[in-house]
Amino acid sequence: THNVVSPANWLDWQRQSRTLHGFAAWRPVAVTLTGIGAPARLKGQGVSSEFFPVLGVQAFLGRTISVADDRPGAAAVVVLSYQLWQRRFGGDPEAIGRIIRLDDTPARIVGVMPSAFRFIDQDNDLWGAFRLDRNYPFRVKSGRFINVVARLNPGTTISAARADMTGLASRLAAAYTFNTNTTVTLVPLREELTGQVHTSVLALYAAVGLLLSIACFNVANLLLARLASRRRELAIRSSLGAGRVALVRQVLVESLLFAGAGGALGIALARWSLEGLVAFARPDLLRVSTLAVDRRVLLYALGVSVLTGLLVGIVPAVLVTRGSAQDALRPGGFRVTHAPRVRQFLVACQVALTVVLLCGAGLLVRTLLALNHVDNGLDGHDILTMELGLPSTRYGPERTRAFYREAVSALRALPGVESAAAANSLAVIGDPRGGSWFQRLGTPEVPVYQRPGATIRVVTGGYFHTLGIPVLRGREFTEADDASGGKGFVVNEAFAKAFLSDIDPLSASLTVWMQRENPYLPVIGVVGDVSEGSVRDKAQPTIFYSHHQMPETEMTLFVRAHEGPAIATSAVNALHAIDPDVPVTKVRTFDDAIGESLARDRLSAIVSGVFAASGLLLACLGLYGLLAFLVAERTKEIGIRIALGAPLGRLTRSVVGLGLRLAGIGAVVGLAVSILLLRVLGSLLFGVTPYDVSTYAAVLTLLCAVAGVASYVPGRRAARVEPLVALRQE
Repeated sequence: THNVVSPANWLDWQRQSRTLHGFAAWRPVAVTLTGIGAPARLKGQGVSSEFFPVLGVQAFLGRTISVADDRPGAAAVVVLSYQLWQRRFGGDPEAIGRIIRLDDTPARIVGVMPSAFRFIDQDNDLWGAFRLDRNYPFRVKSGRFINVVARLNPGTTISAARADMTGLASRLAAAYTFNTNTTVTLVPLREELTGQVHTSVLALYAAVGLLLSIACFNVANLLLARLASRRRELAIRSSLGAGRVALVRQVLVESLLFAGAGGALGIALARWSLEGLVAFARPDLLRVSTLAVDRRVLLYALGVSVLTGLLVGIVPAVLVTRGSAQDALRPGGFRVTHAPRVRQFLVACQVALTVVLLCGAGLLVRTLLALNHVDNGLDGHDILTMELGLPSTRYGPERTRAFYREAVSALRALPGVESAAAANSLAVIGDPRGGSWFQRLGTPEVPVYQRPGATIRVVTGGYFHTLGIPVLRGREFTEADDASGGKGFVVNEAFAKAFLSDIDPLSASLTVWMQRENPYLPVIGVVGDVSEGSVRDKAQPTIFYSHHQMPETEMTLFVRAHEGPAIATSAVNALHAIDPDVPVTKVRTFDDAIGESLARDRLSAIVSGVFAASGLLLACLGLYGLLAFLVAERTKEIGIRIALGAPLGRLTRSVVGLGLRLAGIGAVVGLAVSILLLRVLGSLLFGVTPYDVSTYAAVLTLLCAVAGVASYVPGRRAARVEPLVALRQE
């Protein structure tokens, strides 16, 4: 399911669903590994005993989580990822059974997963047992903190399962107040794994198809020109007894050899470019750590090459061998351009497909530019970020508060640092604390689960100043609040507009369902909106807790300094001076973090841009080849016209005019196709629509300029024909 649910829901689904089985629970966790080399912060998943059987995977070494491991009070066990096993244990099989310390708690390694195993998170390091008491009365103290994965019953469709779970959610909502206004969203695991790149990959597949079509049209045109020049040779062979089938077979063999050579070159280029693609794209974007040209890819490339050779060879072969041998053997007959309309049609098709590629690439490039210049509501320049995770076994609430107060103070004391602060996640693109229900003092009391909800973030004093988020009303949290134990909330402008528009926001008091005790606390400030979860997303109504009120162990530190990257080492050393066993991870600038979040858009823009540029080059070569062939075929005619006094400029303009007419026809068709097809890019676009006039205008301008150059060169060649040389050809 795509929901974060309570254990009670998970157990009810197990018992009552008629279309799904298994129902494994899991949730993301983060732990600190110590005692083996330098301390490391690891990403993991707590899973129930059903997890690996539902996914249908077995351990590479050892075993997975068993039912006995998943009971309350059972000894802690972990299953390692293959990558962590290689990285930390050198691939030693004796690691099975070894005791390691995670958050200062001993845990026994019971297995290693296969190297190819991935589930949701690309860089997941380990899996531990949930050890949840399934007999606990969760409805007395409910919370939503687990994810669920299940398997369809044999013969069941996803539509039937969705209907079943929707009905089950309705029954649970009627039976328990906790489930009021909740539903279930089923998402196929394949879709969840590929969701980030699914649309992008489909768009790139389409771009590959368009580029292949352009190449096929170009090769067909070139073959047609070549065979037309050989028509006299073919006619002689036909007169000597060669059958039409034999001639077509010869042409197809030549075409297949040509296509096979191109396919082999393409495979070589693909193998060469794979490492660059993996290095360029983030691992969690591709969902794989390595790419290879395997047997399936080779067979696919072979099939495409053969099919391409047949398609581009059959039509020219039939057209060339269809005419009369006597006409071809007549003096001058073999110089007559064969099937000019077919060749012009192929060029127009190339131009049309190129326009589609250029328009699609233009929209994706415009999207990338818009995302890079979007106003996120903060000033991310000159900010260094780093992530910390304190082991909860050693760090209770008071010690956690003290550590982060000391950490922020140590960072502020570094030379060149203007300010420093911390929050429970990275602004704009990080996951916040989650969401919860709240109640405003003075409004009618309603049950907790019927209250409005808001996003929750936890920050230290100076957070808004450090990130350049404006304080619109009141003030932000300060160190004085932490020292005095003062309590209150800061809300963003979106929250104030949505829930406090009828009063002065600073006069409001809120209670938020987040802790054991949730008294009404005053709103002490209103800050500007910041994009939430993604550069693309708008700000959500948000309530900010002071870190003193809610001491989180997982925090991101922000350091504003003009030489941010230069002080990275000093910042890490300052934090290790407080506790050398606390790993500092993801040390990077805020701009770099935002750039990494745009990896998919950047990859789509660059790859589509390369395809579009390749298509434009092929289309222009096709146009140039057609016009050059026409000029060569009409050399005698052009020589006679020059000898009779035809203006040279008119000859040039006639050739250029033909090229621009073909480009114009292709452009009109291409624009129409773009308007119809590029709607599918809607989910990939930002700051631009699929029907952006300026993008289409820029594409047409570029196409006209390039087509003009491609037409002008053969036109100038026509104007330079020497009449005497042309007339001597016969």
